[in-house]
Amino acid sequence: MTVKFSSLLAFILLVPGLLLGQEKEGDLRVESSASVNELVAQKKAYNKDRNSFPGYKIQIYYGSEKECYEIKDEFNALFPDIPTSIIFSTPQWKLQVGEYRTRLEADKSIQSIKKEYPSAIVLATDIELE
Repeated sequence: MTVKFSSLLAFILLVPGLLLGQEKEGDLRVESSASVNELVAQKKAYNKDRNSFPGYKIQIYYGSEKECYEIKDEFNALFPDIPTSIIFSTPQWKLQVGEYRTRLEADKSIQSIKKEYPSAIVLATDIELE
């Protein structure tokens, strides 16, 4: 019993000291090679020329033109902060909503949208830059 008590007492006394010992200030210097700097510059130049990037949208309707515009108006009344876009792909009209950078963001948003539009699905698509 005394060995367990001694071990516990030592643990209780030493752990706070170890945790407080982690708070140190200092300088951090990162060095990179010229090839890494060149790759970063190339990536920046590539991104400047792009008008879109890979992302996700939620498709809530696929069908006729008239119904597509009606659902768009209904959706805008229910979710005024989520952008909508109508896409025509012969012979159907698609209503896609939102612009999400990650699948996780789209999955979070679709939970509330599915309450009103149960057939909604997440699609990988290009998102236009503003």
